[in-house]
Formats: sequence, C-alpha cells, structure tokens
Amino acid sequence: MIRKAIALLGALALGAMLVTLARSVPEGQKLPAVIPLPDEGVPFLFLETREKNAFSLPSAFLPDDSGKITTAFSGLRSIFPFLAKAEETAVLFSLKEGRPFVDGVLRFGGDDSESIAGGVVPETWNSPLRAGEVSGDIPGLFELKGGPSPLFPLYFCGRNGVTLLGATPGRVKAMAALLEKGSGGMNVSWFLEKRWPNHFMFFDGGILSHAASKKGVSVGHGGISVTAAWKGDLSGGRLKWESEGIEALFSRNLPEKITPVLWDERFLAPEPFIASIGISLPRIPVTAFKNAGAGEWSIQDTVGLGGKELDELFPGPLMVSLGGTGKLLVFSLPGILFQLPGRGAAGTSFAASFWNREWSSLVPAVEKLEGFPAGGTASIPFSIVCAANAEMLRFGVIDGGTLKSEKQIADFVPLMGDEQRAVFWAYLDGPALAEAVRSLARTGKIIEKMGRSSGVDMKTVLRTSEALEKAGILSVVMPSMEKGVFEWKISPVSVKDK
Repeated sequence: MIRKAIALLGALALGAMLVTLARSVPEGQKLPAVIPLPDEGVPFLFLETREKNAFSLPSAFLPDDSGKITTAFSGLRSIFPFLAKAEETAVLFSLKEGRPFVDGVLRFGGDDSESIAGGVVPETWNSPLRAGEVSGDIPGLFELKGGPSPLFPLYFCGRNGVTLLGATPGRVKAMAALLEKGSGGMNVSWFLEKRWPNHFMFFDGGILSHAASKKGVSVGHGGISVTAAWKGDLSGGRLKWESEGIEALFSRNLPEKITPVLWDERFLAPEPFIASIGISLPRIPVTAFKNAGAGEWSIQDTVGLGGKELDELFPGPLMVSLGGTGKLLVFSLPGILFQLPGRGAAGTSFAASFWNREWSSLVPAVEKLEGFPAGGTASIPFSIVCAANAEMLRFGVIDGGTLKSEKQIADFVPLMGDEQRAVFWAYLDGPALAEAVRSLARTGKIIEKMGRSSGVDMKTVLRTSEALEKAGILSVVMPSMEKGVFEWKISPVSVKDK
C-alpha cells in the first residue's frame, strides 16, 4: 500500500509538470476559490496555471503504458489533455484512504465553454472522454467517462462562467455551494515568482517518512511540502521550487550540514559533454565502506587506503561526468571522469596507491600527467586516468588528452553562472546520450561477433535512445537542500514529436 501511494504521489507531482494550458488571462483575474480544503494530513497537489503551453515537456517524460503504476499514470494521461483545453485552471489532486480524488475549477473560452456547459466534449479535442447527464438534485450535472478507474468517472457542471469538476457529485455540489457563498475554498497566495503564470503546491502527508521508517532508515517525522512556479513554451522552460521538511527528515543521517560548493574553473567539462552531476558530499562514516568494493576486496583494500585516509578523501565536492572519449582495446567510447578538489594528501595517496594494485600488472606503462605529480594515465588495455596534486584528484576511464579541455560547467549549465554555489547540480544532453547509447550497442554487437556475449538487447537500446532524444537538454541546480531550479530545452525532435 505504501509503495502504491508513493507511486501515485510521484505520478501526481510529475503531472504538475505535464499540464499544457491555453491562452493567458488578464493580470488580476483569478478563478473563484471554491475547492474545499483537503483534510489535515492528507497528501495533495494543488496547481494553478494561466499560460498557454504552461509546461511543454518532451513526450519522453509522459508516462507510458508499462510498469507497476500504469493505472495511476494512465488516469492522469486521460485527464490532463482535458484540463489543457481550459484558459485558466485550479486543480486539487488528493489521496485519501488509498483513493485519488480530483477537484477543479476551469475556465474555458468561446465555443468550448458553451459545449462543456452543455455536457459535450468538443469533437475538435479528439478526446476519448465522453459526458453524460446525471439525474439528481444538481442541475446540469454531467458524468465524465472514458478514463480508467480509480480516477474516473468524474463529474462536472457549469456555473457562472466556470466549470466545476469533482470526483463525486457531492464534491461538485460542495463547490457549487462555496461559489454561491463567495468564500471558504482553497486560496493560496503564491510567494515564489509571483509574476510567473503557473504555480503548484505539493504535500506528501508524511508518506516518505513512513516508508523510510518501514525500510529501517532512521528519519524524522512529519511531511514534506514543495511550492513551485514555472513558465515555458514549445522551446523549453524553467521551474523553480522551495521545500520544507527535507533537512528535518534526514538530519539524523547527516553527521554534518551539507555546504554549498562554488563550481568554478577548477572543474573540467570534457567535450563532448554528455551528462554530469555535482554534489557536495558530507563526511561519511568509514564503516560504510567496509563491505563495499570490487570483487572480493573491500574499498579500503582495493584502493589501498586506511580508514583515516578514506575519512579525509570523501567529504567535499564530487563531480562525475560522461564525456570526452575513451578507448577499450580498439573501440572508441564515451569517457567517464571523477573530479574531487581539495583532497590534499588523501588525494595524492589515492592516486599513488591506485597504480600499485595487483591488476596494474596488465598496464605496460603509466605516463605522467602535466601538473599532477602523483599517478598518471595509461592507454593500454583501455584509457584510464588517476592523477592528483594537492588541489585536485582526477580519475576515470578517459583519454588523458581529453583533460586539456578549456570548457567549464557554466558553458553548458548557464544556471551555474554568476558565482553560483550549489549542494547539487545535474546536466543531461538527451540527444548526445542517445547517440552514446547507440555507439555502445554497436560496440557490443561487434564484441558478440568476436565470440563474446555482450548482453545487449537492441530493442531496449532503441527504446532508450528514442526516449533520450525526445528528452532534450535538462539541467537542475540546488543552492541548498530545500531550493532548486530545473531548466529544460526541447530538442527539435521533441518539438516534431508533439
């Protein structure tokens, strides 16, 4: 039950970023606050939108018809195109006793408004949803069918130029009463980017805390709330959010506060820059590494470092990148690079010990890397780098020549400009990663022809590469644990796909 609830809440949160809405309305107008407030402690997502193409996310991010949460997702797939036809929308999704509920106030324009008020879904919408009149004590009430349960059927009626939408006739009747009264419904004063046309508020009702506790993770109690604003068009957009409760929830597992990092010219962005993440690592107890490692060795045995050295190595900034080039025998592949600045003696010790393990006998020669006295690079049997000085440790499967790149993070992630500090950031060039996936698949097929099994499933590769191409270019920056900005640029193939 908990897992299904989390899945549904995730679907609803994603849904907030999938709504595509119609024309803007004049500033100052607002839909009447007639949606009843959710009960205390109930998980919910409330959104208000006032922009055409409020969020045009690539179809790769639309839920498909596979997986364990198909029912929840498919219900959202059915209702969002309906909401997208409105000029202005306020919608509350909530989860009570395992059942999803939808309550909304919609303002349609022109002929659409008349059609909906008369219980007719316009044919021009090409919607699978159909409406039928419901007898009872609510004049003009219609049932909206055509979507999967448990989200459907829904009910709606027209009042005073708006459409009231609810999960049950009783909920629609309650909204009609609040509309007649003129007050009493859900009314949010958005504090984040007030001039942006679209906002949402999300509350998990303590589900994440409860689920973590069930898994044996020591966490605090209480719920997590997220407030966000976003704007976008067919070329991309930006979403900014602030949250409450995350640090309190995980404070028991963080021995020290996570410090924002200046991601400056110390870090290389190897070209082609395909994907990357940066994170400010807190101090991690050495016991966490005892049973983790390669093969039969622990990490301590593998890298040749003791507990004290590991304790000095891991706290601080870490950047991991997929980019540049690397070689495996005669095959050219994307490179992988780890960068850990400010590790001092721990970094140089790591680089020195790295080349002194048993497997290093397979490497005929190690070349020094300019400016890095400890460690070096090798190209046989595959490209590998592990080198350090007092200021920086770099290691990975990548050509040493790639490390001469002059590109920096901000060249690819504009959000990182202007001396931006962050505890976490991420970047993904979907089309570039799609090509990298296809390249790996081609290499795998060649290896199979040489009599070795690569385990490559070409159908999976094809699906993955198509989804990545449609994803466009994505980046996220978190200045703190509870604030962040997400930006997306839709690739031409994504726009064509729409």
